[in-house]
Amino acid sequence: MFGTFFRAVVVALIVVAIVGYIGLFIMAGVAGTHDVVPIPVPSTSYLSVMMGDYKDAYRAPLEYNTYRNVDHLAENAFKNKGKEIFRDDDEIVFEGYHFGIRYFNDYLLDRSTSPHTLSMVTVVRIHEKRGKYLWKFFKPIHRRLAPYLVDRMAQAAPD
Repeated sequence: MFGTFFRAVVVALIVVAIVGYIGLFIMAGVAGTHDVVPIPVPSTSYLSVMMGDYKDAYRAPLEYNTYRNVDHLAENAFKNKGKEIFRDDDEIVFEGYHFGIRYFNDYLLDRSTSPHTLSMVTVVRIHEKRGKYLWKFFKPIHRRLAPYLVDRMAQAAPD
């Protein structure tokens, strides 16, 4: 009885994991069709000089709509999942800490280009051993999910 239940739970978890991973590939593909591209960390970013165990950045064009200011960007950016540590006219930075991992997300508006662009920079610092193992699990998920999230923010820009 217990063996059958255990096998059913394991099979269900495997199916959920496979479907979730396929979903991440689809989301990353959608972001790619909307011209979301990985970029080097911009030198204008608050996080450009910050040291971390992991850094990446993605840029999305704001072709049809744009954020009027960083306050509108903050409304769509992180939704209470971190505390704001820096803000200026074109940039907002959030910091969070979970399970031995401290992370920083930086959202940059570049209005000097045509079309305007939205960039997201992520810096991860690992503080505990469990954070190291957890990041090994979350790193491939982040690489697929981050471009999709930047694309969603670009699509959600007010007109």
